[in-house]
This record gives sequence, structure tokens and C-alpha cells, in this order.
Amino acid sequence: MNHYLYWPEGLLIACSVMTIAWLWQWKHDHPAIVDVVWSYLTPALAVGWIFLEPETLWTRKLLVAVPIAIWGIRLGTYLQNRLKHDGSDGRYNAMSEAMGKWKTLGYFFFYQFQALGAFFLALSPYTALTGSPGEIRLIDLAALMLWIAAFFGESIADHQLARFRSDPSNKGKVCDTGLWKYSRHPNYFFEWLMWIVWLLMASGSSTWWVSGAAALAMFILVTKITGIPYVEDQSIRSRGDLYRDYQQRTSSFVPWFPKLKTEI
Repeated sequence: MNHYLYWPEGLLIACSVMTIAWLWQWKHDHPAIVDVVWSYLTPALAVGWIFLEPETLWTRKLLVAVPIAIWGIRLGTYLQNRLKHDGSDGRYNAMSEAMGKWKTLGYFFFYQFQALGAFFLALSPYTALTGSPGEIRLIDLAALMLWIAAFFGESIADHQLARFRSDPSNKGKVCDTGLWKYSRHPNYFFEWLMWIVWLLMASGSSTWWVSGAAALAMFILVTKITGIPYVEDQSIRSRGDLYRDYQQRTSSFVPWFPKLKTEI
């Protein structure tokens, strides 16, 4: 492809949006807003690049753009509603305490890191677009079926957790029912599966490795850096031995049959 790619503009937009978000959180002291902004920003970049691509048929553009847009709208809306209900996020409370007097500057760089993440991950569905510039292949349809399963899996997991937390009698308890019986983080698992979808659709493209790198990066971020470690540290602080028992008997990421429950 010899046409112009709007990647520099995309990076500038991502950094600008996150700078505005950082200024907002500086004023309101609400750093968790970054998750909401990221959830809308990433698909917005991807959809913009997809529809600026001149060499691909509209059927394929819609095949890629519609799922990534639906994903972002659902996730962003869910996180926004959760913040309104909870008021704060224990992960960011711990992060603020750790940064101390450097909190303002620390969050600036953290928000810019999120901008870079949104930029990089948005390249994944764009690469999926170029897997085949015209026809929709069998592997594309299989990937779409996987996306539908992952989307509903994540939606169900989020709904089950929200319903559990909304019951006052569950305060201080661990959600270990539904999908949460088989994985401590089923929402993260299904989220990651969606990035595998773009890798499948990118097969046949010379830049398929971009989607592969994005899926790998998402796996590392979720399981080793910003996802599971922070959530589990917070859960241990708030639920103690109940959560440690849950860790012992339940798969961390990939859903699997749990071990027998022990008495606490």
C-alpha cells in the first residue's frame, strides 16, 4: 500500500486525549477515569483508521469496525457505570499512596503510557482489515464467531460480578459463582480472546505480526502488570484468607474446573 497512513495523527490524538483526561483527574482527584477514556479511545482510533483505508471493500471494513466499536462502547459504559456506583478504585488508591508527593507527575506519565497502549492496540484491528482487502474468508467468519463468544463471555462475567457486588449481604465475600467459579478473572480471559480474533483475521497480511504482538502485549499486561496483580493485591487486602482460599482452588486466567473448597 502506497497511500498515506494516518498513524502520526492517531498518536497525537491519543496523547492529547490522555493529557486532557489527566488534567481532569488532577482537578477531581479521580485517576480511575483513565480506564473509561482508554476504553473509548482505542476503538475510536481503530475505527478512524479503518474507514480512512482506501483499498479495502466496505464489507470487510464493517466486519472489523463494528465488533471493535461495540466492544469499546460496552466496556467504556460498563466501567463508567461502575465508577459512578463505587466512587473510587482500590487499585488507584494504592497507586496514589505508592507515588506519594510524585502522584501528579506519576499519573501524567501513566496516562501517556495508556495513550501509547491505545495507539498500539488500535493497530491490531487495522492490521486485521488488511488480512484480505476484499473477500471475507472462512477464517474471518470463524474469528467473528470467536469474537461473539468472547464478547458475551466478558459481558456475562461483568454482569455476574456487578450483581454479586450489588447485594449488601455479599460485602467482604468473594464472588465464586457463575463464570467466577472456573476462573478468578474470566472477564480478562474473554477480553484477551478478542485480541486473538484480530490475529486470526490478520492472517494473510504481511503485517500479521502486529496483531500477534498486540495479543501478546495484552496477555502480559493483563496477567503480569496492570490487570491481575493489582486486582489480586487489592482483593487480598480487603478479603484476606477468603481470597487466598479462592486463589488456591480456582484457575487464575483460563477457565477450568475448581478444586474442592476448604473451610475458612
